[in-house]
Amino acid sequence: MLNKVQLIGFTGAEPEIRTTAGGKKVATLRVATSRYTKKNGERQDYTTWHSVEIWSPSTVTWLDTRGLAKGSKVFIEGEIRHDRFTDNQGVERYFSKVVVTTAAHEVKSLDRPGDNADRDED
Repeated sequence: MLNKVQLIGFTGAEPEIRTTAGGKKVATLRVATSRYTKKNGERQDYTTWHSVEIWSPSTVTWLDTRGLAKGSKVFIEGEIRHDRFTDNQGVERYFSKVVVTTAAHEVKSLDRPGDNADRDED
């Protein structure tokens, strides 16, 4: 069986890194991908937002030390997972996410040196 997704897109914010109750570090990243169509000669863009959860210790450490600025171009390879939770009103909600867990999965910056250079001035 194969569960694999690859995305190339732009980050919507810097990664959020937290530590679980069990002591593991996990990073969360929002990535936007887009596609377009032409209708009546006009371009229409469609953006899709993806939640990415990163459990790979080396990748989380890389994100924690190097970081990724908002708007960074990234390549993500992982697997799709579907989860659910019950909100405060008792309604069961469903969502999908891309999960990066194994050495075969990957998070890679596609920015060229100098891209997002203003990030260092913050």
